[in-house]
Order: sequence, then C-alpha cells, then structure tokens
Amino acid sequence: MLQDKKAIIQVLGSILKEPSLLSESNGYTLSKTDFPERFHSILFAAMYNLFNQGTEVINEVEIDGYLKNYGIQYKVFNDNDGINYIQTIQNLAEVENFEFYYNRLKKFSLIREMHGLGFDVREIYDHTIIDPREQEAMQERFDKKSIEEILSHYEMKIIEVKDKFKTNSQSKGIQAGEGAHQFLDRLKLSPDIGVPLNSEIQTSIFRGSRRKKFYLRSGTTGGGKTRNMVADACFLGATKIYNIKEKQWEDNLFRENASVISTEMVPEELQSIAIAYISGVPEEKILQNSVTESEEERIRKAADILEESPIWFEHLPDFNIKEIEETIEKNVRKHNVGYVYFDYIHSSVTIFSEMSGNSGISLREDQILLLMADKLKALCNKYDVFMMSATQLNGDWKDAWLKGLQIDANYLRGSKAIADKTDVAMIILPLSKKEKEAAADIMKNGFGYKEPNFVVHVFKNRGNKHDKLKIFTYINMDIMRTEDCFTTNIDNELITVEKLNIKAG
Repeated sequence: MLQDKKAIIQVLGSILKEPSLLSESNGYTLSKTDFPERFHSILFAAMYNLFNQGTEVINEVEIDGYLKNYGIQYKVFNDNDGINYIQTIQNLAEVENFEFYYNRLKKFSLIREMHGLGFDVREIYDHTIIDPREQEAMQERFDKKSIEEILSHYEMKIIEVKDKFKTNSQSKGIQAGEGAHQFLDRLKLSPDIGVPLNSEIQTSIFRGSRRKKFYLRSGTTGGGKTRNMVADACFLGATKIYNIKEKQWEDNLFRENASVISTEMVPEELQSIAIAYISGVPEEKILQNSVTESEEERIRKAADILEESPIWFEHLPDFNIKEIEETIEKNVRKHNVGYVYFDYIHSSVTIFSEMSGNSGISLREDQILLLMADKLKALCNKYDVFMMSATQLNGDWKDAWLKGLQIDANYLRGSKAIADKTDVAMIILPLSKKEKEAAADIMKNGFGYKEPNFVVHVFKNRGNKHDKLKIFTYINMDIMRTEDCFTTNIDNELITVEKLNIKAG
C-alpha cells in the first residue's frame, strides 16, 4: 500500500499531544483520505471531531468514549487494540518534527490520488522494488521531491497527452538550414520588433508587442489588471489621444486593431476607462458627472474617437476555452484584430465542466489554469496575434513583498508553471518599504526622476537581453496614463536600459 506508517504515527501522535495542530489557522489541511487504512482513518476522524466539538485534551479515554457511540467503528478500534495503540504513538511522537512528517504524509496522499486517476506513479514512488539498493535510491529521490515538483510532473503529463491527441496540431519539421537566408532577408526588411507598449522601457526590453507572443502581467485583486489592458488597447488603437501637457489632441500614427476580452467588467465599464485614457479626464469625474465645461467637450470628443477607433470590447462572464477561441477568431476574421488583451486567466464553472468532460479526469484548478495558459499561447501562434493576459497572485505574495523578497513566478495563483507558457512575464505591485527607500536614494542622487507608485517586476523575458529587473513606474490610476521613472536590478540598484524608438510603418 502506498503509505508511510511512520509518518502516520508521527502525525496522529503529534495531534494527540497538541490538538491545536488541527486548527485551520495553523495552515495544515488533513482529511480522512490522508490515512488509507480504516483504523487510522477512524482514529483521525474521532480526533478531528472531538477537537471541533471543543475538547481541549484528546487521549485514549476521550476517543474510546466517543467511538462507543458508533458500533462498527468501535469494533475496528478494539480489533486493532486502539487504547494501547494511542498510548504508544503518543510516546513516539515528536511534535517539533510535525512539519516534516505532515509533508511526507501529504506526498503519499498525492501519489495515491494520481494512482487512482490512472497515472503510473512508479516513476515517483515504486513500492514494488525488491532490490535494497534500488529501493534506497528510489526512496532518496522521493524524499527530495516536493509536493509542487510532483504536481508539476503530472501537469506536464497532462499537457503531453493533450499535445499528442490534439487535432489542430501545427507541428512542423524542416532541415535546419531550410529558408535561413529568406528569414535573414525578412529581418533586414522588418526586424523582429512589435509596435510599442504603453511604456518606453517595456517597449525597449520586450522589443514591443510582438505577434505570436504571449505576455503575462499579473497583479493583486483590484490591482488594475483589466484597466491597464484597456489603456494598452487605447494606446495602440485610439485614432487620437489628448496630450495633457500640450493641451491639444494628437494623432495616433499606429492605429492598430485591438480587442479587450473581459471576464468581469461589462462593456460600459471598459468604455469609461477608455474615455478617461483618451481624454485625460479622471474616470471618477466622468462617472460622477462632475466634469467642467471644457472637460465635457473632451470626453464627448473622446467618445467620438472611441467610436471611430479599431478597438473592440468583448464580455465573457462564464467562459470556456472554445468560447475564448471563437471570440478571438471572430475578432481576427471580422475586424482584422492583431492585438488581443484577455483580462485574466482564472477558472469558471463552464471551464471546469468542459475540461473535466473532455479528459474524463477531475482536474484541479491549478491544472486547469496551466492548460488555459498553454491554450492561449497556442492561439497566439494559430491566429498570428499578440496576446496580453494576467493571473491573480497567491496568498504568499504579501509576506514576500513586505520582506522585500524577489517577486517572481512563485507568487502566481494556481501554478507557477503558467509562466512557462509565456514569452514575457511580470508582476505589478505598489512599492515595498525597501523599494521606497531605494527610490528615495535614487531620486535624491539623480536628476528629473518622477516619484514612482508601482514597480513592474520582470522575471521572464525570453530571447531578450534584459531579464529579472524592476521598472519603477508612475501610473495615474484616474486616467491610466503611464510614465516610466527608472529601472533597477532585483537588488534595487539603478541600471540603464537603451531606448528603442519604434516608428509607425
């Protein structure tokens, strides 16, 4: 049986000594399925129920008294000499090592779960090995693997199966030098550089918004993920934008066809963001109808500009993968869209049903999010579009941010493997205390730096020179206009990024 009895003994014994380990506030999630033998499962259930009924001291007397009310379970308890067993494991338990044995217990629960889903778990843990040396080597490999690494192993298995059976494969093989000269000729005429992003520094380090590339810009709940994407679309697609400093309307020479696919905000909410961006009038003033006469003229003109601009808004509240693809295809075929902004990668009731039904396997949320990211990247290639999306952050980001730690893929909600499917990945957050101190020093010793209110943490930049850096940025959240302040490495040391001037063709 796939289990570790020593881990079971240590976990159950530690709970007997310290029942508060069962408290949700401790962050441990145990269930009856973590104990495959019925006797152990009954013991755990009795301890769990006693704790939740307010019992402060849990011992053999309390458990014996509790189980007397359940005839079948009480018989299993007595058949296994339950009272003596409880006394023994209490003496053996070392509470200070609970974390180690808890993780080991959960690792075995995971591989039993994967075995139950039909996966061959012998690559991770093979309990059929007889040779002592082979068994020791296998055990050592298993001990070194974390739960996250085991999950990633099976996530890749799912993706491999998906790739094997997908019917719209675009796989292609050539002799290594086939078309190489034509490729170089194309680069000479048109370098592998996209249209600008709504940030000069990001444009430089990412080489713009490039077709067939998938960019991820994640953030906190309510951190402006969708708002930033509306601004990105308007930066590329609005025919005119109001220059606040010069107090005049200016033509946008790019006018690229763009689409924003929102899963939460309805089109009217996107419109108010777009009008604020184009006009330079704060969105709050627009929504509260507190604009001045001149601002009224600007927002009316901005509405006219939005009407004539090649920008389309889509709302998909309960989406599935098929619906996302159909929406992208419609915008590509009907509106010639080349730049797609999908506000963020998250699960929905429909997508759970779709993926579980297609695979015959009940997938976890993190697996679904990974498969979504994989599909979005595939759609970039299939429809020759640039795509920007985002994810929420997991519960660990704030502690890392407060401590000034490096912000990277480890803080993406669901699975850090999502970033593996992207060409560019970043996380946008307010300045931490350490970053505020570093920014103050840089502005004091420099000249003309604007005070930033956000940091863009770049942790993936495939095929480009700059990687793992921070872009200190000022974002006017009222109108979603962005100004770059300066750039540092991950240690908050000032670095220089060469400017890339992209002109409209």
